[in-house]
Amino acid sequence: MDSIFHEKWFNLNSLLTGPELISDTYLALFLAQLQQEGYSIFVIRGNLPECEAEQILGIMRVQQQQRPRLIGEEEAQSSAGCVL
Repeated sequence: MDSIFHEKWFNLNSLLTGPELISDTYLALFLAQLQQEGYSIFVIRGNLPECEAEQILGIMRVQQQQRPRLIGEEEAQSSAGCVL
């Protein structure tokens, strides 16, 4: 891998509305926090087939414009402000 490009990490938490792009620094902190909270962390190694998304991430600098929300968070905020 060319030293100009770095691996990209994503939080694929199923409770989020979509994948969250995370930095190397945040990844280390996030994993340490999860481990401290008692979560299991699984590492999967091996050769995966090439995919178009990985090729695009390899040639383009990407930055997430908006962090995904927790599923139901928008509805909860909307209903909290609703007066019946």
